[in-house]
Amino acid sequence: RERGCGLAPLLQALGEPRPPPQLGPLLCNLSQLPEGRRGLLDRSRCSVQRLLPFTQYKDSTVHRRGVVGALRNCCFEYGESPQPSCPAPCWPV
Repeated sequence: RERGCGLAPLLQALGEPRPPPQLGPLLCNLSQLPEGRRGLLDRSRCSVQRLLPFTQYKDSTVHRRGVVGALRNCCFEYGESPQPSCPAPCWPV
C-alpha cells in the first residue's frame, strides 16, 4: 500500500535484492485475469524481460514457480474468444 496500487509497484519489487517471498505466486494469480495478462504483456513496462531472470531464481522455489506460472498464463487466453490479428481478407472466400 505504501508504494501505490497497480502492477508497477509489484514489478519494481522484483528489482529489490530480496523480493517479497509471495510476489511470484501473486503475479501468477494476477496473470489469470485478462487485465493482469494485459498489464504483464504491456511492452512499455518490459514486464516479461523483468520476469525471465526469475525463471532460474535459486533462492526461492515458491518465487520461481510463481513467475513461471505467470509467464505460462500469459501464453494462453482463459475463456476469451480469440481476436483476429488482421482484418478480414478483401477477396471472396
